[in-house]
Formats: sequence, C-alpha cells, structure tokens
Amino acid sequence: MDLSTDPSDTGHSPQPSDRAPDAEFWPLSGKPYFYVVLNQYHLANRFQLIIPCRITEKLPATKVPAKIICRGKVWDLFYLGNQTTFKKFEKQSWGKFATDNDLAAGDACVFELTEGSCDSSNIEFKVQILKNNFPSELLGKAEGLTANNPISVE
Repeated sequence: MDLSTDPSDTGHSPQPSDRAPDAEFWPLSGKPYFYVVLNQYHLANRFQLIIPCRITEKLPATKVPAKIICRGKVWDLFYLGNQTTFKKFEKQSWGKFATDNDLAAGDACVFELTEGSCDSSNIEFKVQILKNNFPSELLGKAEGLTANNPISVE
C-alpha cells in the first residue's frame, strides 16, 4: 500500500510516520465505546457521523482535534462537541476516513475511546471495521439510523 501523500492534500491522509501498532480486530478493553452500522447518511455526499449521547457525555463540549486509529494508520479529524443538537465528527475529515477505508452501507464500525475525557483538549478513538461480516442475527436489531440505537445481545 502506498502511503505517500499529495502536497495539495488537506492533511487528513494517513502518513507513514503515523503508523501505530494495530491489530485489525481485538477485544474491547472496557473503555467507553460506541458502534454504528453504516448507511447512506454516513457515506456518499453527506458524510455525517453523529456520536451517541452516552459517549458525548464523556467527551469535551467544544470543538477539539480527534484522531482515529485504524488498521495501523492514523486520521486527524475534528470532533464537534460544540454543536447544539448532535455531536459529530467534522464532515470532510470523516468523509476522508470513510473513503480511504472504502466503507459501504452495511459495514459496521466500533469506536473505542482510547484517550480523552470531558476536560480534554483532544480525543482519540481506536476503530474496528467489520466489512461484510456483521453478524446476520444482529442485523435486524441494528439499523444504524439513530444515534442511540443499541444492539441487545441475548
């Protein structure tokens, strides 16, 4: 994989020096996390990823730099905690992550908060991408259409 960057890039591309040791899948550590089953709202021209309320309570109430670590690469984003309605990642940088990882409707992402709290000046999430292998028995319970749509595993 070529990680070279175009000089005109906006700075959101993964850089070779940004490589982090990272397995593709790992057990959650007990830190706060959320998941989303992606649909067209999260992708294409809209690129909106609203963060669930149960996590935003643990995050800053301001706009802060954020990092997503996934598959050994790092993406720089902005978390918009200062929004009055929904807290989310900035559209352009979330779109870059989604495009770089060829995310599609039906893929699931698990975001585990690895750094940051409500008093932090930056935050970091480690992300697992489940492409085409989200458990079929959970699909009916995980529409991914709302910010607070829990999956109940019995």
